[in-house]
Amino acid sequence: MGRVLRQQAKADEAQQAYRESLSMEEELGNKSDAAETRLALAELDCDSGKGAEAEQLSRAAVEAFRADAYSDEEIFAQSMLSRALLQQGKVDEARAAIAEAVRLSEKSQDVTVRIPVILDHAYVMAAGKNLGGAETTAQEALTRARNLGLVRLQLEASLVLGQIQMAGPDRAAGRARLQALEKSARAKGFELIARKAANGHGVL
Repeated sequence: MGRVLRQQAKADEAQQAYRESLSMEEELGNKSDAAETRLALAELDCDSGKGAEAEQLSRAAVEAFRADAYSDEEIFAQSMLSRALLQQGKVDEARAAIAEAVRLSEKSQDVTVRIPVILDHAYVMAAGKNLGGAETTAQEALTRARNLGLVRLQLEASLVLGQIQMAGPDRAAGRARLQALEKSARAKGFELIARKAANGHGVL
């Protein structure tokens, strides 16, 4: 429910749902589920620009998943950590976090794990002024998501690609992409993506 509310851009309601879940998980002593919920809260913090809070939650999730050898979950946590670090301008630390996420993702067969890592990698590349490489990387993720019919990931990849284009010399293409994405995402019920497209920039 929290994930659905987040995609509907109902951040306060999503946070309440996550907090309720976390309370029950901690009461039951379910450490892995609690770590997953903290990671979801970190994602909410990233949405609202609270990079420092998201970093703290992501680091805790990384340690929890590593201790329990949950590799796919650790991949998400490392990728989220890179995003939180970028929001704070910690590009070198973000580069190290996403490098670990990429390394771990090479062992995963789950494309819904691999594609978000590719997108966060594109953000880190763009923050490091490698806009050409970032655009190519984001386009790769978009193509994969489109070929597999993964609607949400396709929308997210289009968002990242448009944001990167807006940060470079191809601003007109980026603006056109984001304007089209805003309409498409809203029509499909992904209000958060639509709002980010309307905003025109992300962690860059």
